[in-house]
Amino acid sequence: MSDILALEAHLPKPPAEVYEALTSEAALRVWLASEAEVSLPDKQYTFWGRYTPQGSQAAQQLLAVSDSSLSFAWTLDELETIVTYTLTPSTSGTVLRLEQTNLPTLDELMNPPGRRDGRHSMHTFWGLSLANLASYLEGRTQTPKADFSEDRSAEIRVSFTIDAPASEVFASLIDPAAIAKWFGWEAEVEPHVGGTMSVGVDGKIFEFEPSRKLVYGDDEDTVVRWELEGSAGKTHLTFVQSGYTDDELDSAAQHEAGWLGGIAELKRMHELGEGWTPLTTELPAQPS
Repeated sequence: MSDILALEAHLPKPPAEVYEALTSEAALRVWLASEAEVSLPDKQYTFWGRYTPQGSQAAQQLLAVSDSSLSFAWTLDELETIVTYTLTPSTSGTVLRLEQTNLPTLDELMNPPGRRDGRHSMHTFWGLSLANLASYLEGRTQTPKADFSEDRSAEIRVSFTIDAPASEVFASLIDPAAIAKWFGWEAEVEPHVGGTMSVGVDGKIFEFEPSRKLVYGDDEDTVVRWELEGSAGKTHLTFVQSGYTDDELDSAAQHEAGWLGGIAELKRMHELGEGWTPLTTELPAQPS
């Protein structure tokens, strides 16, 4: 048995603009992939490159297209999945529903057999991609994409700037309620050296400097490091996760996509302020 991933994203632009972003080669190369070729009349809709899971070559085939929907087959782990975009007008813009078939069940996601950078990465890949789609439509800075290439680094490292003071950004890294908002996981935090830091996996804090640094190790033998530098009301933040081996590059890629999706929401949460709402909602999985 497999599951169907279903996500809804509320985008602040009319359906025609969202549709253009979904079907323009130039737009896809900004928010989705490093390479894209699209010709709807010729039934071509492909994307590939280092930011695409198992993306050494194009692996998609356009199946159907209308003014408000598009579906394509995408082969991952030598299995065919079907991705469908559906656009519905809303009072604030557009609701984009994304579905993908033939994905791992929850039990398989928690204990993944085989590679982790294909079908197992779709939840995190699409979360990050939809965040970048929203940023593209809003004219905001893109969050760096996850590197799924075979020669990627074993270390996850990303630097970015948030238009908010370092004290506020740091607080959202240690407040369980805030973490649940931007990362989507229930967290347990004891904000001091030696304290618990559980975000998905259990960990212990071993460096803690308010508004400047948070470092903790987890029970999967990785180390997470947040370093903050405040200036002129903004925060330059560097995130690093280390501890993956050269045999775990697929796992590093999957986790990188997850962290970057969370970081995109962290940035949106601070910069949109009271106007912020979670960008995407994951609907209950449907067995296929």
